[in-house]
Amino acid sequence: MATKRRTSVLLNEELLRKARKTLKASSNTEAITRALRETLANREIETALKDLIRKGKGRFVDVYR
Repeated sequence: MATKRRTSVLLNEELLRKARKTLKASSNTEAITRALRETLANREIETALKDLIRKGKGRFVDVYR
């Protein structure tokens, strides 16, 4: 099981509210955890797609930047 750590951060309340709604999270902690996991998953997907392109097996258009 992963270690948990209590911390204090300053967050934009409107952004956090939108994240909770979008992620259907019941708490701020759940919203932040889901957002972090999705960010890491998206990065893994992006890396895998770029690797495929380098190997000449596809085309990649970056829609996030």
